[in-house]
Amino acid sequence: MNDYDVRNYRVLNKLKIAKLTKAALIVKDSGIKGLNKRLADRKAWKRNSNVDNRVFENIEFKVGAIDIVVDSSYNIAEVIELLKNLEYQYNLFYIMNKPKEKERYYGISEYFLSQYFLYRSFVFITKRKRSSLKNSFYNCIPIRSISGLSEKIKSLTENIETLKVLSNYNNKNNITAKAATFFNYYGYNYYSGGAERYLVDLYNVCKKIGCNMDIYQNAEIPFMRKFDNINVIGLPNKRIPLNYSVEYICEQSKNYECASKYFSQLHIYSAFYECYPYCSKPSIGISHGVAWDNRSSIKTNGLDFWNRNLRMIESAAMCDKMVSVDTNTANWFQTIDFMIGNQKIKVIPNYVDTNKFAPDNSLKKKKDKIVITYPRRLYEPRGMYLLLNIVDKLFEKYNNIEIHFVGKGFDDDVKNIEKKMKKYPGKIYCYSQTPDKMNEVYKKSDISLIPTLYSEGTSLSCLEAMSTGNIVISTRIGGLSDLIINGYNGYLIEPTEEDLLITLENVLDNYEKQTEIRKRAQEVAKVFNKDIWVKRWLKLLKSFDIKNKSETIDLVEFYVNDVNHLSKHTFEEIQKQILLNRLVYIRSKKVLEDDNISCGLLQIVPWNEEVVSEPIKIFIESKLKNIVKRKGNKQVI
Repeated sequence: MNDYDVRNYRVLNKLKIAKLTKAALIVKDSGIKGLNKRLADRKAWKRNSNVDNRVFENIEFKVGAIDIVVDSSYNIAEVIELLKNLEYQYNLFYIMNKPKEKERYYGISEYFLSQYFLYRSFVFITKRKRSSLKNSFYNCIPIRSISGLSEKIKSLTENIETLKVLSNYNNKNNITAKAATFFNYYGYNYYSGGAERYLVDLYNVCKKIGCNMDIYQNAEIPFMRKFDNINVIGLPNKRIPLNYSVEYICEQSKNYECASKYFSQLHIYSAFYECYPYCSKPSIGISHGVAWDNRSSIKTNGLDFWNRNLRMIESAAMCDKMVSVDTNTANWFQTIDFMIGNQKIKVIPNYVDTNKFAPDNSLKKKKDKIVITYPRRLYEPRGMYLLLNIVDKLFEKYNNIEIHFVGKGFDDDVKNIEKKMKKYPGKIYCYSQTPDKMNEVYKKSDISLIPTLYSEGTSLSCLEAMSTGNIVISTRIGGLSDLIINGYNGYLIEPTEEDLLITLENVLDNYEKQTEIRKRAQEVAKVFNKDIWVKRWLKLLKSFDIKNKSETIDLVEFYVNDVNHLSKHTFEEIQKQILLNRLVYIRSKKVLEDDNISCGLLQIVPWNEEVVSEPIKIFIESKLKNIVKRKGNKQVI
């Protein structure tokens, strides 16, 4: 954007015309109807949420209680009288035109119901059609007559399909994080990329100030999972298929606010642009590098540049504070808005545990083999194909090398690696490793490649490889130039196959001369010691007014033969664990074709789903006791 473009934009902005370009993007994405709906939604959101916020600032969802919503066509006093005999606690809400907080119930607007109860399980005392409720909510259980109301609600707690009325996740005073992904969109297959590992470590920092951190992510179905004791909650979109259009992004931002609003003391956006356009307060946005430097970034003109990057710019402005893992992002923003880049953004570089990631030559696989490792997500942005496309030339020249692709990826990318594995058996390997065991990978490696094409910050993989004394070859993309000084502690190359091949050949041909490079890599890594990162984040978190403590919930697992035919004892144990405010996994040997059970604390998970968080107890039906091979505290039921 040159000076002429900047002046033009500022003039347009003052005349309120610049917003037309933003509107044009929405029209292009979802048409005139989409634009009208967006304007109407924002207007309704502001009007209604302001009212609800004033009324429900101190709303209390009791743990282990049933949410009961009473439609305006019923007399709330009569309902309260009938609920006297209900043996369970309940949170009572009444739909009113002018919301207010009463002593025995909360008066809520229709808008509040549609937004804040989207993912919750609740009993709805209403005369509305079942079909309309099914289209509007995920877990609404309607009751259309208040005759024998307490008995009807109690019967819901005695059936596995409606036990969800007790399973809402209601922990308060958490710190919450919003991410695009952590698991895949169905709640399994942990994405072990840098951003996910960052959140795992950030969870441990939050624990140091006495707060639990939950992660919310985009999803195709509602789910709740554990990873290393972190609660990960999937937020699907009822109206829009998962497509990352402007309309989808805006809707998900709103859905996250509604799902987390009454339970969060602080909102962390990873990445920061996840906050667009409804930024929850107070908030910290994290930039893991300039992630918008992708193949669509093509020179056109200043206004096109501005419109293409408008979401990033506005998101940074909306966050209360910003953390960047590299100087590249801060410098980019400073050219756009001096106050954001120079004042709001705090650079906290990525980190490495230098004690854990340290050389151990005794673990080298073979002394006559040089192990070249690509320790990254297996896809194009991370430079996978820069390496894959040159392996033929490498093996033509060198017989003493092995190449290891270590990470997870999409099926098509993994298949392309597998084709090369078949061509070079015993020379190419492809596998994934959990973050806590990645140190073993680097200790067995000699050369680590970080050949990023775009969307990079200060790579955790790069730092871990440096700290372990690997020879690191990385591209000059993003924040990698903050870590590598070419020829001093590693090699910094252009993002091309030719440069990667030339540099690798130079290193392999002069392999015995790399001792100083390795030592300097370890010395530079010490500057990025994890303890420094933890102290900086602690200082930032303490700058917010976080008054209350919170703890995570425990996980228990059940192995059953058929979830639709549980014994009375098994069902009662499941119910008991939910009322203890524990997350319950049910693994059913007989596959459930249509999961209408999972909700909040009650989750049906695949029989062989990967174990990424250890439960405090595993319950196993007696007929399965010789089949289930799991370590831990087991109890046969």
